[in-house]
Amino acid sequence: MSLRRNEMGLVPVPRELDAGAKIFIWDFDVSALFVTGFAIGVMVGSLLVGVVLGVVFAKAWSKLRQGRAKGYGIHTLYWYLPGKPFRRSPESFRREFMG
Repeated sequence: MSLRRNEMGLVPVPRELDAGAKIFIWDFDVSALFVTGFAIGVMVGSLLVGVVLGVVFAKAWSKLRQGRAKGYGIHTLYWYLPGKPFRRSPESFRREFMG
């Protein structure tokens, strides 16, 4: 966000209209990974382990995602999850369609 001055003072102006979801100051996917690590720690029975796992997951994902496209997380899930749950279009080798 950049700050623009008007007659009432400084006003935050978003740089993009399609800004992704955020939880506090973190992107949604990073915070979801932190919560996942925290939940694993709670299931194991140690909050400290959960916080450490959450921080490690979030930092690793942030570092992996840095400098890549906006939808890198969805792209990664599309290619590596079994069963292709995000498939909306037919396979590229199909040339004839029914209907």
